[in-house]
Amino acid sequence: MRKFWFLMGIFVLVVFLLGGIVWALTADEILDEVEKRRTDFVTQRSEAKMILIDENGKEEVREVVMYSKDEGDDTISLIVRFLSPADVEGVTLLSIKGGEKIYLYMPAYRKVRRIAGSSKKEKFMGTDFSYDDLSQSYGREDYEATLVDEDEENYYLELKPLEEDSDYSKLVMTVDKEKFYFKKIEFYDLEGNLWKTLEVLEIEESEEGKITILKMAFKDLKENHETRMETVKHEENISLPDNFFSVRTIQRPEL
Repeated sequence: MRKFWFLMGIFVLVVFLLGGIVWALTADEILDEVEKRRTDFVTQRSEAKMILIDENGKEEVREVVMYSKDEGDDTISLIVRFLSPADVEGVTLLSIKGGEKIYLYMPAYRKVRRIAGSSKKEKFMGTDFSYDDLSQSYGREDYEATLVDEDEENYYLELKPLEEDSDYSKLVMTVDKEKFYFKKIEFYDLEGNLWKTLEVLEIEESEEGKITILKMAFKDLKENHETRMETVKHEENISLPDNFFSVRTIQRPEL
């Protein structure tokens, strides 16, 4: 009889352990769930405040309007235009299909500059975002993901860039276990030192559980500089011409 109960105990333990393995999420599955929870849209228009904060705490507030389109395969086309202040008014960024092609229109010179090669690593108009940063979706198509830790509230993923010329050796992403959105991303330089952080400050959740990020803060720890983005208004699935995301569009005085 004792042998029977001993074997039953072993059986229950094995089933429990196997059950844990079956139900545990992998890093790729977590990233897929984050992608599923993002708000669904084909096209989107957003108005936002961009707040630049220097090492002395001085703030510069810029107003921007942004248009985006889901191109499929985890790629987004994006237009960002500055509305104010006067020294950046009209400057417009175009990123086509996740940064395959990037252009910057400078109205003062009436010229469009192609951002290519190493120029993609430059900072975008004095912000803490590089041109490459603006094009990232942090999906598993661009990163090799490993689940390195978890607690009651969060998963912690290590993301290794698949591109050899990345500015970063790795990213560490904190994912909310309940709502499956990233709360924070830490960016490490090629020497393994923490360089930048991207932190989500406020979200909006739909009845279907879809997440829209309303406020975020991107910090360059080496330069002690911060860029905050605060969404004022956003509209989804708006009507846009087929050729809207083009060099011709960003040269228009009105979008």
